[in-house]
Amino acid sequence: IVHSDHEALLPQTVHHVPNDPGIRWTKDPGIAIDVRDATGDWRNLTPNVISLDNGFRMYYTESGPGSDYRASRGQIMSAFSEDGSTWEKEQGIRLGPHGLHANLRVVCPDVIPLPGGGYRMYIEGQARGNPSYVVSATSKDGLNFEPDPGFRFGDGQRSYGSPRCLYLPWEAGAPRYRLYFHSYTYPLVPGLESSNSIVSATSRDGLEFAIEPGVRIDQKTDMEDYSVYAAEALLLGDGSYRMYYAGWSKEPVRGYILGATSTDGVEWKKDPEPLVSPGGEWDALKCSEPCVIQLHDGTYKMYYEASDADGVWRILSATAESQ
Repeated sequence: IVHSDHEALLPQTVHHVPNDPGIRWTKDPGIAIDVRDATGDWRNLTPNVISLDNGFRMYYTESGPGSDYRASRGQIMSAFSEDGSTWEKEQGIRLGPHGLHANLRVVCPDVIPLPGGGYRMYIEGQARGNPSYVVSATSKDGLNFEPDPGFRFGDGQRSYGSPRCLYLPWEAGAPRYRLYFHSYTYPLVPGLESSNSIVSATSRDGLEFAIEPGVRIDQKTDMEDYSVYAAEALLLGDGSYRMYYAGWSKEPVRGYILGATSTDGVEWKKDPEPLVSPGGEWDALKCSEPCVIQLHDGTYKMYYEASDADGVWRILSATAESQ
């Protein structure tokens, strides 16, 4: 393996951490990103945080207006924080609905730096009356994104989304990418027999992806019998992997943040218990869509979407108890 200067810089920003943040998390008080109002017409969902020289930027989905999520527009917004705790929303829209495969909503952003400069955002594109696709967009400054042509993954049969793109060790000075994403029945049919699972694909250029055989995370337990998705995969300093992902139960519908570990990023061993469970003031019903990053002081933060008892979705955070 030949390491380039680009490779030395890129892992510092996304999905690469020196050690395992672990399985013990304490919910932080308050709200990281609140909704415009608590009427139920607006939802803040799917956080993704990257490290900047002077702080952190969070990308997230804002859905609304409209209490019926199935028909509500969704767009990518952002917020900035110097310390990873106090966030200020940034003006403007980072990316809105567009094109054939994302004409209703763009959700679940995952932003990575590019070797030549700038950023690429991987997103779940949701269109009216069709399965979802993984699409992407690029930006020079991390604020103004333009959709890339075509789609990164999709077949018009199943729904694919909640992407997370991880740089693998480079070969001959060239990047390699692994994309984790969910594969769902369309229309969505919950249940252990539905194979609503997490899969992966690899790429040399970050645009053309080839599916890897098998399933990375399948449905096994009552906390996963509705679905599993949103694989926040981290490459650790020793070459092993840690994953945080969302698992939803069917009856009653509840969302949990679950964990798994791997030696190769392909075969995963699940943690036996949930890492973050619903039950607080702001996450009474669901905890979902985890994003984990190491702050500048070495602390690990998890940001996640959460639904309260009234079905209002906000973005919350938790702190790792040890590392």
